[in-house]
Amino acid sequence: MVTFRDILISTENRLIEADVFCGHGYESEHDEAVALVLAAASLSPLDTGTEVLDEVYPADAGEVLVSYLIARCEKKLPVAYITGEAWLGPLCFKSDRRALVPRSPVAELVLNELQPWYEGTSPSVIVDVCCGGGSLGMLAKWVFPDAQVLLSDIDADALNLARENAALHEVDAVVRADLLAWCADDSVDVILANPPYVDAEDMRDLPPEYLHEPGLALRGGEDGLDLVRVMLVDAARILRAGGILILEVGNSVEALEGLSPLLPPLWVELEQGGHGVAVFMAQDLAQWAAYETRAQ
Repeated sequence: MVTFRDILISTENRLIEADVFCGHGYESEHDEAVALVLAAASLSPLDTGTEVLDEVYPADAGEVLVSYLIARCEKKLPVAYITGEAWLGPLCFKSDRRALVPRSPVAELVLNELQPWYEGTSPSVIVDVCCGGGSLGMLAKWVFPDAQVLLSDIDADALNLARENAALHEVDAVVRADLLAWCADDSVDVILANPPYVDAEDMRDLPPEYLHEPGLALRGGEDGLDLVRVMLVDAARILRAGGILILEVGNSVEALEGLSPLLPPLWVELEQGGHGVAVFMAQDLAQWAAYETRAQ
């Protein structure tokens, strides 16, 4: 009799032996093993607890798990691309190669209702720019159901995935656009931004798991900030008084800190893991943009 516990242990050991890189929503081989074992048995991690550990693992699930392990250990596909789904907070999203695997630490701020950064009572308009599959914006809609939540991306494939996820999780609009140029002045309360920010050096050294993701969503130029520079200017224009830009830049922390002495990032201390998430206040962005305009 082979139990869930037996399968979980052997799966974790197989992942360790294969030297997989855990960077796509799971922190360890154990966490990945749990996800693969449950998905192969068509079980949800939210509805399944330790009570199943000593139950017999279904034979048909074992066959599925073998194919999952080939994809994970030999082909180095991220777990979400194998199972076709990824969790961000309490929500499950469809995930495939059309967009990055949902994993942004910006989700922690959204789930904390943007506190203590957002000074208003509740945001009316939220834009998820470079939205990929749309997970951050849809999570924001779940937290702020009365807000108008707009998703935008320039990649048509990613937007198609976002629309498929929007059939499961409500949002107000999915827009194909280049960053924030489409937004009217003083029209947005909160911008959630997970743009391409991997610099040229890091792109050369990425683990193989990342090579299955769309390069357009990763490559940020020589210092990782090619799109960020444009985004900051537009954010200064479109944010309302009291609004905020929440920006993820990963390892490009030093580059962002050196961008301008007049625009110091407010770095977020993340309790759930991750790094490189900054907050910019609307008034600081406006003052910086005004100075940059005068200096030109």
